[in-house]
Amino acid sequence: MNRSLRTLLLMPLALALLLPACGEGKPDRQPREARHHHKDHGRDRTEDPEVRASERPAAPTADAPAAVDHGHARHHDDQSGGIARDGATPTDQPKRTHDHTLQPDQIQWLLTMHGEEGKPQGVWALTGDGELKGPVNAAVPSRGDGGPAPHSLRGLTPLPDGGFLAMNAFSKDTRILRFGPKAADGTWPYAGDFTALGPSNPAMVHAYQMAIGPDGSVYVGNQDTNTVTRYAGVGQPDAGEPRSPAASPDRPADLDPGVVVPSAKSSPEGIDQVRGITFGPDGLLYVCDRGAARVAAFDPATGRRVRVVADATDGLKHPIQALFSADGQRLYVGDNGHDCVFEVDMSSRKVRTLVPHRAGGLQAPSALAIHGPWLYVGSREGRQILRFSLKDGKPDDKPFATLPDNPEFLMWLGA
Repeated sequence: MNRSLRTLLLMPLALALLLPACGEGKPDRQPREARHHHKDHGRDRTEDPEVRASERPAAPTADAPAAVDHGHARHHDDQSGGIARDGATPTDQPKRTHDHTLQPDQIQWLLTMHGEEGKPQGVWALTGDGELKGPVNAAVPSRGDGGPAPHSLRGLTPLPDGGFLAMNAFSKDTRILRFGPKAADGTWPYAGDFTALGPSNPAMVHAYQMAIGPDGSVYVGNQDTNTVTRYAGVGQPDAGEPRSPAASPDRPADLDPGVVVPSAKSSPEGIDQVRGITFGPDGLLYVCDRGAARVAAFDPATGRRVRVVADATDGLKHPIQALFSADGQRLYVGDNGHDCVFEVDMSSRKVRTLVPHRAGGLQAPSALAIHGPWLYVGSREGRQILRFSLKDGKPDDKPFATLPDNPEFLMWLGA
């Protein structure tokens, strides 16, 4: 057999032996570093808390109202099992980390401060490094004899379109300002008043905080009347109009329009001194009652008190703001009477002090927010934003931000 013929006959055998080896030699593999990168950034988008925060639903309508805002809807960081969002277990002292999507020098937070006469007014911003910028709101027209606006801003509530609601708490000019999505010039444009104090809405005076309920309605805690009022939600028919519960034998008959939870003067189940409000994953409205030293849960449909979640027997003195963890299993309560933050285990109902008295320089806690492994807390009298480990309450090695006025509310913008 000549050499050419032998070569032709052996060629198929050589190819058969070669092809499997080539297949094994090109697996769908990556170097160790590349595989790690893929694990961090190539996961299912539906399970990425930052992506969920940025992919907001369409604006609510009457047929499809906005989803419930549990007071933490913009803070979807994975906290389960003490695991940080990057998959690493936090140490006793978490490292100072930045958001994976936004750069540290970019705006990541919106902030309101007390706004007394002569102090900065408006909505401010903080970068990922805690640098203060602003104000970042567009001009807001004055109203009546309320003086310049905005004035004494308090609560901030995100909207599905990327805008937000802000509480103008000055008593003579109590109103909820609506701001649209961020404009090209870096400011949030004023889009009108959502609702305001007036003859048809007399109970909303010196309001403090807002929360969006399961039905898309907007609930407001009012300091001067010590009530919680309800309004038709953004995008719903008659948006901003007061919505009172149906009359019942157990309900006082002389309540102002829109009052859901009455004051203690009107009902034994009412509020003595209302402060922060938030919705839980159970659909109940949780209210900080500073005067009664308790946090209580109310049925938003009827305004009836369902249960007391924590009170003076658990150590509370002056609860100010409350915030649920992303999984709804824990409720954090800032207490001005003890300069601390309590943590309520919602399953066992056990209450513990997460952030001890004046830890990290905490003086009169105000703003509460969660991001990554951290609980951010406004130190009102210290004029700082501090942060503490969600695992054990230990403070960061330095304040996150130092401010020119008392912090009130803090809202994370997400990715």
